[in-house]
Amino acid sequence: MGLIEAAKQANEITVEQAVAEAEASAERLLSMTRAINARQCQPDTWSCRRQWCADAGTYVYHSHIAVSGQDRERLHWLSNVFFHAASLHCQPWYPQFKGGKRQVLASPPVGQVVDHQLCWGRFDLGLPSPRYYRQLLSLLRPADDAAVIVARSVDQGPALPPKAKLAYTLSPNGEVLLWRDDQLHWHHICCTPGAGILNGSADRWLINALRWLRLDQSERRTYRREAEQLRDWLHAGQPSVSPAIPA
Repeated sequence: MGLIEAAKQANEITVEQAVAEAEASAERLLSMTRAINARQCQPDTWSCRRQWCADAGTYVYHSHIAVSGQDRERLHWLSNVFFHAASLHCQPWYPQFKGGKRQVLASPPVGQVVDHQLCWGRFDLGLPSPRYYRQLLSLLRPADDAAVIVARSVDQGPALPPKAKLAYTLSPNGEVLLWRDDQLHWHHICCTPGAGILNGSADRWLINALRWLRLDQSERRTYRREAEQLRDWLHAGQPSVSPAIPA
């Protein structure tokens, strides 16, 4: 089951490491979507898989929804929305977002990478204090009908507020958007070792125990609400976000 296995990934890596790993991380995310997209999926219906990830030392949650009634062009527009999400005043699909900051990364993109940025987002996880995720985001467009946003916790970024409490994302983690069968598919793949409730490895032990015992209903409910609120937001017509997202 892997509950007591030592994790191989550090909570944070350097920006240089994250940049170097971006393409391989994107391919890993894409590979996770292939089995799901090969199946017949009910339009506008959320699904979620949970699987053990040995090199992260924790579980990965892979939620998916195929949104009907969208134009093909919406795919790359939405990938830009996700890539710039830390700079939004609100995220219509995730009300727990409470603001963030971003900064341009000087490292030039290579290969399938379109852009990198450093950012942090603040989230209300139902704990006494919000949690901050400080990440390198990498946007990739491996095909006309695909976009990937890789999100990895790193040790640098925009200045954090005093006493900010960090939480972390490992690999694989990010968003995959695909255009298949006249539907816009959103895959949200989340790999986090805890919510910063306890110190050090104890936090990972706690979250793994809760997940192994199937006491993860609140976590899964969050992923479901994200998918359904994204679907409803897109169905509402021509969604708008503020500030404006570049094309």
